[in-house]
Amino acid sequence: MKILKYALIVLGGLVILIGAVLAYIAATFDPNHYKPQIVQAVKDRTQRTLKLEGNIGLSFWPSIGVKIGRTSLSERASDREFAAVEEVRVALKLMPLLSRQAVVDTVRVKGLRVNLVKAKDGRLNVDDLAGTPGAKEVPATKGAAPEFKVDVAGLDIENATITYTDQAAGTKLTLSKVNLKTGRITPGVPGRVELDLHAQGDKPKLDVQAALKSRLTFNPAQQSVALEDLALEAKGAAADLKDIAFKATGSATVEGAKERAQAQLAGKFADISFKARLGINGFATPAIGFDVEADQIDVDRFLSPAPAGAKPKPAAAGPEQRFDLTGLRALRADGTLKIGSLKAMNVKGSNVRLAVKAAGGRVVLDPVTADFYQGKLASAITVNAAPATPTFAVRHRFNGISIGPLVKDLADSDILEGKGDVAADVTSQGSTVSELKKALAGTAALKLADGALKGIDIAGSIRKAKARLGALRGEQAQAADHGQRTDFSELTATFKIANGVARNNDLDMKSPLLRVAGEGEINIGADSLNYLVRATIVGTTKGQGGRDVDELHGVTVPVRVSGPLASPSYKLDFGKAATDTAKQRVTDELRKRLGGGGAQDSAGKDAAKPGSARDALKGLFGR
Repeated sequence: MKILKYALIVLGGLVILIGAVLAYIAATFDPNHYKPQIVQAVKDRTQRTLKLEGNIGLSFWPSIGVKIGRTSLSERASDREFAAVEEVRVALKLMPLLSRQAVVDTVRVKGLRVNLVKAKDGRLNVDDLAGTPGAKEVPATKGAAPEFKVDVAGLDIENATITYTDQAAGTKLTLSKVNLKTGRITPGVPGRVELDLHAQGDKPKLDVQAALKSRLTFNPAQQSVALEDLALEAKGAAADLKDIAFKATGSATVEGAKERAQAQLAGKFADISFKARLGINGFATPAIGFDVEADQIDVDRFLSPAPAGAKPKPAAAGPEQRFDLTGLRALRADGTLKIGSLKAMNVKGSNVRLAVKAAGGRVVLDPVTADFYQGKLASAITVNAAPATPTFAVRHRFNGISIGPLVKDLADSDILEGKGDVAADVTSQGSTVSELKKALAGTAALKLADGALKGIDIAGSIRKAKARLGALRGEQAQAADHGQRTDFSELTATFKIANGVARNNDLDMKSPLLRVAGEGEINIGADSLNYLVRATIVGTTKGQGGRDVDELHGVTVPVRVSGPLASPSYKLDFGKAATDTAKQRVTDELRKRLGGGGAQDSAGKDAAKPGSARDALKGLFGR
């Protein structure tokens, strides 16, 4: 016991002696006298200019600490500022060093500024400070002493700014008002972390304030970090999304050795409730996996709407803005998205389900299914961004949909209604909307029932012309009148599309009064149509508030439909109809007078003989 007593006395004496020596050094040593030597040493070693504008303070007991005032470091071989700081405080407890432990008090950094630049050749302006790229670590020798254990009481970074500039891409990202506070940081021990910042960028436009709170655990041996009780908040604008309000809770893990990260989140984005499972494999060229569920998404809500009552501005002179899909070339993704209700470009769907695969610049959405305008949608969409000019392929199948509300929502046009099936299988290529419309190619088909062609009442127009003129003659043109309609019980048509023009030659529309056939083209690139419809009277208009036109039974009235898709004009060629009617009447009358007006011989055949005058008249009238 006496030995232990003497040992403690000796140890206590050594501690006092060491403390006295360190106190003397602290009282007599002034590191500020060595600023010029420090600046020169940095210049010689890094070719950077170090400015020590503030005081340097040292402490030696009970912690070895340093406090540095205002300091800045330049770019290599340049006077441009690379990094600066208003104040840094670091203190390392002395006694734990004897047991190979580095116990650090809270590290405080105030007013940090860092300017990171990626040059056009891919080099970063920190490469010279990080050492020789690609240098291999020297493996630890056998029997080497164990590494130091690091235990940091906390980290406090106040009002930092980090700027990243990519000269090749012409982009700039700034993280300002960065505040980071942590609890204890040591391997395997959870510690609280709080982070808030303001992110701003130009390509794409970014202006977001974000905050994170979590419980962090890290393991240096496995290069892993785990975030539990994770809470994220963000608000602002990104790209074309305005008024972002994002809140989520969950957990996340990052395994650096395996280059793998995973996250499970649930929360709200604006008024969208969502659940998401995300995974990343490979950090250099990440492969993203996801499974996302959302109750509803209104894409149009996040786009900048025109002010109420404002008139649309005319398109600015100059080339149309091109969209850039080069970002898709490096995308690798595989996942699913489920949305309760979706609205985009004013088109609406519910119970939306889609699978996404992306690799090599090719993005495939297949299948895409939804409840769609009282019917069902089944689609497959492919975008190939690998070529210089991106290509697109779309295959849609609409079953049992209500076409009127769809056309109204999609094109703000009210020219057609009915319920049935629509199919489209088209491809296109281009970097602007106009290019895509003009390069459209493929096929489409339409089959509707119990609907109407809006803007014209064909039978009513014929009846009015007959009542007003007593006979049909000439052409009558009229603009679309959305208060009028031509009802049909069935409408079918198929289209062949090339160079943005959809051509049709088998339009078939049936109604109690009319049989309508037609052919023509829809110029999708020019948003116009040119169609010839032939309407044949097969019923009676008596009892509809007008004069009886049964004498027109069987007569075909040509109707030319042309002009912009949103408001086409209609031209009824009554002159052609009258000519056909007169021809029919003359032919019928001559048949009667020449004995062919229905008289039959005993064998039940027409009494007229071949080569008679009636045959000559038939030839004359082309019958």
